[in-house]
Amino acid sequence: MISEETLKRICNVFIGDEEEFYARKSGPQIVSFFNNYFKQDDSYGQGFPSRWIFVYNKLIMLFESNQIDEFFIIILSSKFLMKEHDCTQVDASEWSEKAYGYFNKLLKVDSYALAKSGNKVYLIEEDSDYELIGSGGFANVYYQKSTGLVVKKLKEDFLSDSGIRSRFKREYRITKELEDLEGIITVFDFNENEYSYSMERAEETLYGYIEKRTLPIDTKIKCIKIVLRIMKSVHERNVIHRDLSPTNIFILHGKMKIADFGLGKDLNMFTSHQTIHTQAVGQYYFCAPEQFMMLRDGDKRSDVYSLGRIINYVMTGNPVDSHHEFRSVAEKATNSDAAYRYESAGQLLGAFEKSVEYNATANKTDVAKRKIGSGIYDSDVEAYLYELSAKEICRNLITKLSKFDQALIRFMNDNDEKANHIIQSVESVYREECKTFESNDPIAKFACLVLKGNFSYTINETAAIILHNIAFDVNRFSAQHLVEEILDMGVEPMLEDILKSNSKQKWPMEMR
Repeated sequence: MISEETLKRICNVFIGDEEEFYARKSGPQIVSFFNNYFKQDDSYGQGFPSRWIFVYNKLIMLFESNQIDEFFIIILSSKFLMKEHDCTQVDASEWSEKAYGYFNKLLKVDSYALAKSGNKVYLIEEDSDYELIGSGGFANVYYQKSTGLVVKKLKEDFLSDSGIRSRFKREYRITKELEDLEGIITVFDFNENEYSYSMERAEETLYGYIEKRTLPIDTKIKCIKIVLRIMKSVHERNVIHRDLSPTNIFILHGKMKIADFGLGKDLNMFTSHQTIHTQAVGQYYFCAPEQFMMLRDGDKRSDVYSLGRIINYVMTGNPVDSHHEFRSVAEKATNSDAAYRYESAGQLLGAFEKSVEYNATANKTDVAKRKIGSGIYDSDVEAYLYELSAKEICRNLITKLSKFDQALIRFMNDNDEKANHIIQSVESVYREECKTFESNDPIAKFACLVLKGNFSYTINETAAIILHNIAFDVNRFSAQHLVEEILDMGVEPMLEDILKSNSKQKWPMEMR
């Protein structure tokens, strides 16, 4: 039960003797209030008790008749407060929020609280009304039985940390400002006294949805598109999330909604804030590399990295496994160098939708090969190259598919990850794929092209090993000329040592 002291203070607030949320009320006015709203039959006259005692007794009566919620609904309504202060609805709403916060401050002493759901207000006993359903780095998440809502509360350990309090409130503020967008979780009231806020309750997370089901490809594509469209809208507001993962994408009444903008930042506001807490850099597998170093360095491309990992997770069940139909899109999105990623969720969405369209084309391989032969290098060609296995790469080189080697070099020039993927693929299978001596020649020519390019040492080293092997172990005369060509051009000393190794040996002409 609420203590006498707390009830007395609530009474004094209502009658206007404490704080300024309500106008001062005379005895007849108080009697009229309870007669009108609760069908009482009292009169004001001789022997009338102190005003607060009269209200106190009425509140006890409302408790016993389960009408106390109605009392708070009435006195916190804009309509009631407009009459109290003779003010506009906007001003009345502000008075309501202030009174609501103050009442909660008073009630907290007795482990009670007011909770809102729509236009309803509930007086709840906190310990019995909250059911713990989750716990994160800084906050606990509860199911509130009385309202059917979810309440996220900052852990007591962090209430004294002004930086974390600020971040927690920013999470609420950003989410509230985005609530007009489709696909953002709806949040309700922020409680300043205990640093908590309520939100709508979802049935499950995207993580649970994927883990519990075997989804057809069409459903996976639909899930990815929805998430990307939501984040496209968020990025168009110049807001970033910085903590995207399948565990904070929720499913509510069959619709996906994004929550937990705890690391979010409004890019229109300058900030030098950087958290020192390790939990605050996003979930490990979905967090962009730059955020592990400096959280403030995160931008839209950091969200793009997380979205790329989400694409992998939806497609394969593993955030780091990009072996799926949209590998080219996912790997560009998750490039370790942010400069090579898509600039925003909108750009990523466009690339993904184009990839979906491309993969639905029955003759996509023929289309890509024709473009390669015409010297065209675009997203269709890139997607085709991404999907090729090591054996297919070598076979296309061996059969001398028109301008295929040039397309590979263009592909490799994008970044070291792509370059390593191609040269290592070739090195791993070319020996078994070269069925004749002549079939080694185009592989050697490709290795020579790599060495003439502008690639890192590790990539050139692999190309040099391939070229040397074909020139002197397989003993291909044309490859030996390529070695001489590279040496004449000039290479790093260590590459020169690889290419020259055993190059003085004489080989039977018939092996050439």
